[in-house]
Amino acid sequence: MENTRKPDTLVFFGSFDPPHCGHAALLRAAAQRIRPARILLIPAYLAPFKTSHSAPAADRLDMLRCGLLPLLPKRWRRIAKIDTRELSSRRRVYTVETLKKIQAQHPDWILHCIVGSDSAKAWPRWRAPQRLAQLARWWTAARPGASLRRIPRNFSLIRRPMPDISSTDIRADLAAGLDASRRLHPSSSSLIAKKGLYGTDLLLGIKRGLKPRRFAHTLAVRALAEALAKRWGEDIRRASLAALLHDCGLMIAEKDLAAYARKHRLPVPSLAHIIRRQPRLLHAWVGADLARRRFGCRDKAVLDAVRRHTLGAPRMSRLDLLLYVADTVSLDRDHPQAAHLRRRAFQDLDAAFAACLSAKLSDALQRHAWLHPISLRLWNRLHAPRS
Repeated sequence: MENTRKPDTLVFFGSFDPPHCGHAALLRAAAQRIRPARILLIPAYLAPFKTSHSAPAADRLDMLRCGLLPLLPKRWRRIAKIDTRELSSRRRVYTVETLKKIQAQHPDWILHCIVGSDSAKAWPRWRAPQRLAQLARWWTAARPGASLRRIPRNFSLIRRPMPDISSTDIRADLAAGLDASRRLHPSSSSLIAKKGLYGTDLLLGIKRGLKPRRFAHTLAVRALAEALAKRWGEDIRRASLAALLHDCGLMIAEKDLAAYARKHRLPVPSLAHIIRRQPRLLHAWVGADLARRRFGCRDKAVLDAVRRHTLGAPRMSRLDLLLYVADTVSLDRDHPQAAHLRRRAFQDLDAAFAACLSAKLSDALQRHAWLHPISLRLWNRLHAPRS
């Protein structure tokens, strides 16, 4: 008797913003389990649960072609095709619409759809979930540590180890200047860098705007800030971003800092005294403003840390302390106390901060320099008698 079994088709919907090794691992595991006759990759123009995507549709399509398909074994790559029907629509398309069209065009196909466990848990919010369950068989797999609770019963679980990778984390790391290359195909990394996607243009913009020595200092501060954030349980991405931005105010010539501060009405304490005595101090306030206006930073904690990295503030967050210390004793600093204070920062951050403040004030006194009231108030608060 002739075998009339319908051919299995594996369908992988996604934003692919960007596509990464986790997508490839999930697709490989599903293909190994299902043994499909064909694989369809369907990138969304605008995913149903999102208001926008970080990378344009054309760039996400290019990354699928050069950065996901090459990650597949040859046997699966040969039968994989990118279906651009949703991209071509240039609108939000619901999964049920696409599956209905595929079924109408190919009634002999048995459809299998693969999604990550987070998407599977959101199943009750999908458009027409009952109809979706009729149109295809649904599969999922979980990243390490992810709970399998709330995954609907109509999903079959692929019990294969999955890498702990997400597009959200990759975008955040890239925006903070962190390395994500191990989670991406080299072609995707190259395209992202070339087009400045996901905030990678930030590092290039900082590099172009600062003098080489100042940019080298910025990288040294970032390295120490990331290490301290890891040691003290702070958000490494925030620390990295704050470090990259901390001296961006020096992209403005020192002679122009006062004019910038006045033009944008920056709330600089003792502005007239700073302009007359130490105008370079303005770079902290100017930097926070540039970080927001030019580089699109909207994270208040990061902007506060940039603003406070030179003089401090009466009330400082852990991120503020961390950046202040990293700037004072980064590896490129060669003052006598730098190495000792770097080691101390990993033992007691608060004590290291107080010692850094003391070193700065001592240096200013030796030079007979003007002391800003913020630094004096901070010193007095740290050394006030405790009741």
